[in-house]
Amino acid sequence: MINQGGIQMKKRQKMLAVLLASTTLAATLVGCGGQAADRQGSSDGGQETAASTESEATEEQEQEQASSGDVQVLNFYAWTSPENMVPLTEAFNQDYAGKYEMVYQKLADAATMTINTALGSGEPIDVMTQASAMDLRVRADDGVYLGLKQFFDKEGWTYEEKIGGAMEETMNIEGDYYAIPYCNNINMVWFNKKMFDEAGMEYPQSGWTWDDFRETAIAMTHGEGGDKVYGAMLDYADGDGDNYWDLIARQKLGAFTYYNDDFTATRFDAPEFKESLDYFYNLAMVDKCIVPVDEYTALQYHKDPTGMAGLYNGKYAMWIAPVYGCLYLNESYGEVPEDTDIGVVDMPTVDGGATVTTCYTSTASIPATCKDPDAAWEALKYICIEHAELFAGPKAMHPGYEFQSDEERDAFNHIIFDGKPGLDVDMAMEVMALDRTLVSKDTTVRKGQVGINEAIKNNMTLVFSGEMSVDEALANLKEQGDAAIAADQ
Repeated sequence: MINQGGIQMKKRQKMLAVLLASTTLAATLVGCGGQAADRQGSSDGGQETAASTESEATEEQEQEQASSGDVQVLNFYAWTSPENMVPLTEAFNQDYAGKYEMVYQKLADAATMTINTALGSGEPIDVMTQASAMDLRVRADDGVYLGLKQFFDKEGWTYEEKIGGAMEETMNIEGDYYAIPYCNNINMVWFNKKMFDEAGMEYPQSGWTWDDFRETAIAMTHGEGGDKVYGAMLDYADGDGDNYWDLIARQKLGAFTYYNDDFTATRFDAPEFKESLDYFYNLAMVDKCIVPVDEYTALQYHKDPTGMAGLYNGKYAMWIAPVYGCLYLNESYGEVPEDTDIGVVDMPTVDGGATVTTCYTSTASIPATCKDPDAAWEALKYICIEHAELFAGPKAMHPGYEFQSDEERDAFNHIIFDGKPGLDVDMAMEVMALDRTLVSKDTTVRKGQVGINEAIKNNMTLVFSGEMSVDEALANLKEQGDAAIAADQ
């Protein structure tokens, strides 16, 4: 068992090197329907013979142990297609041969009801993923998940050391942690380089401001009716509160954007929210340089593959979306035009200051009903920390753990970006190497967040359809958000 950071990092870096050494394997990892990964690598001379002999001996030992019934099955529940889980499960089962066997169980989707149904079914579940932290607080309060600090303590780790300060602050629930991010979905600005070239516009550059974004979006907007081309597409509020109207407020206020210092009330009456909502309202309703909400809904731009298709098909020039947006530059999601040329730039800054990038997480937890918590921890640790390249990597998601070196970061980012047709990989790699401060939108581990998100959805829908003013919406959010917190105490 790997317990210490140095040994763990070397193993992870070795794994990354093996993954990148083979183009066949790289294609397996980044595409859909991948086959089993060959994790053996290559060697020569006596090393090869020794490795072969050792492998044969190990296989015999594994068979003997398996036949004796000593192998413990660990059930991992998520919604990823089973064929894409083969590299992870085979790698784990090889590393823990004769002791544990990971069995993957696919959930129908990532919906709250689906996950709750599985958790309440009595099925033996050792590790369970969730798309966001929306329900994490409720499940933690109800004792559905095990606290993980005990396992970090046994490893000699701190949550901040392994997962990062931003996530520690967000995921800390009264001194314990009930999930580990298996990915941090960092937001970036994707843009159609061909459209910029045809318009004679310079590409966006790191360090640009929100004023630059607005000017660029206006300049790239042209046409009328069904032929209109927009400067940008931004996601409007959906069922889980994922939206971009508050981006500037998040960049200015940091973690727990919605809450006052003691989490007893919201701060939607703060000037930062007024500034942020005014900005995006003007983009949509005054400048009319972003896709309007009716077209957004009709064209299903809220669905990631459709959103990327709108970008490379020239319906709009820029798109704010997580790193995994590049996944949809893939033949599995439709034919990508041969002349597609997609660039990437970091999020706009506030007044040219430090780069602050928003993100959201997808997490994994250990149900309290698991049969062996220590064994479940080995699986959770493997999935989220030790070998995220086998789970988050194929999903084109930034890992949830902290990189220990530039080499490790670059190797992982190649897994994310390589093999995506029409993507400027060099530009994407350069952007991901930049220093940035992460601010998570996952304040959902705090009281009242479910009600707050519902209020956001309802009020922002009215704002961006022209049925409610900015001031009225913010007043509603303050009143309804405070009520949600009070009701959740």
